[in-house]
Amino acid sequence: MKDFRMVVFLLVLFTICTLLLTGGNLAYEKASAVFNRRLYADILNLYGYPFNEETVESDFSDWFDTVERGTHVYYVGKEADRDTVAFKSRGPGLWSLIEVLIAVEIDKSELFGLRVLSQGETPGLGGRISEKAFQDSFTGLYIEPQVRIVKFAIAANEVDAISGATKTSQALEALINEGLENLKRDFGG
Repeated sequence: MKDFRMVVFLLVLFTICTLLLTGGNLAYEKASAVFNRRLYADILNLYGYPFNEETVESDFSDWFDTVERGTHVYYVGKEADRDTVAFKSRGPGLWSLIEVLIAVEIDKSELFGLRVLSQGETPGLGGRISEKAFQDSFTGLYIEPQVRIVKFAIAANEVDAISGATKTSQALEALINEGLENLKRDFGG
């Protein structure tokens, strides 16, 4: 009788664990799909391509191919007249993890654009990296020899830093340049 109880207990425990794992996996897949749709919409917005919220995945696949190189994922533009690639880069800021979307025009060695996807920096200071005006200052910025975020930008590869947000500006510069180094390494540039 004792063995029978043990078998029933183990069978019930196994069933509960299986249901919990299946539910967790389904929740993960659903959340992943939501994050991907949001990323695709951000990329399409950055490039100014039209899309519909309900069909963002197919709209995205009309304009971009997804390429995996090692542990990195790149979104390569399909337009024949423009050699572009977009990718995410992330790293520590002063108070939080910063994640950015970087788009590069490979044939011109310049940034097509930059969007901050997530950050938790100090509002009014480091949090200003999420402002469109600051992000737009990266458009057309040369990526050689490196992107620099400095106090007074004068060179073609420099952007004005945010006053009072030195550590956030330095962190953003580091994660942009790290992402660009990964791009060069992964695409042999």
